[in-house]
Amino acid sequence: MMEPMSMILAAIIAFVSGIVGGMVGGSYLILIPGLLFLGLDIHHVIGITKLTSISFGLVFVNYLRGGKVDLRFSWPFAMVMVFGSILGSFFVIGTKEHILQKVIGVLMLIIACFMLFNRNFGVKPIKIDIRKRNVTLAVILFFFLGIYHGFYGAAASVLIVMVLSSLLKKEFVESIGNARFLEFGAAIPALVIFAAKGLIDYKLAIPIAILYFIGAWFGSCITLKKGSAWIRYPLIVVAIAFAIKMLFF
Repeated sequence: MMEPMSMILAAIIAFVSGIVGGMVGGSYLILIPGLLFLGLDIHHVIGITKLTSISFGLVFVNYLRGGKVDLRFSWPFAMVMVFGSILGSFFVIGTKEHILQKVIGVLMLIIACFMLFNRNFGVKPIKIDIRKRNVTLAVILFFFLGIYHGFYGAAASVLIVMVLSSLLKKEFVESIGNARFLEFGAAIPALVIFAAKGLIDYKLAIPIAILYFIGAWFGSCITLKKGSAWIRYPLIVVAIAFAIKMLFF
């Protein structure tokens, strides 16, 4: 059981990371290192994130109310991520994490650079037909993102938003809203599997998940109010920060 000061710090970390997640994703850049710093075991930290992923995904309701989630469009991709998440969850224990961290770090740098040099990317909807090959590639990517989401999940939100924006031609706020729905679906089987393995400390995970949800809802309200043009900047910052964390620390 955590000491009172550690519980307070965990609460602050959960709320702040929830705000970041509700805005752009990449919240586990704050949450996972923060909980590890407080002395929690890595497997139990990942177990906690499976519950926070549920609360985080529920924020899609706020985007749905704002007309930024297309359920008919998103549910097939959500099912693909569910299957991937099941596989990823079963492989998480005992897998070498440092290799995955390096790969994701490099990918984040590529994404950040691409956005820096494409100022209109994701800001306005692209009025062109979505080719079948785009949809096929998106399905493949969502399957592997589902595996990653079940396995570890840090910055999965950012990557999902990138697929929705680049391949499926959604503007950023729509991409973020639909990403929340996809993550909600992927989080359910991962939570069940981690719970079955006894890797979730509910006394700690439940209050963290509640505070995380409150922060994420607040962050989603900021995004809906500020719009797409503004949201690209924190997205770039999160991508660069995550890349530095993964590659060098």
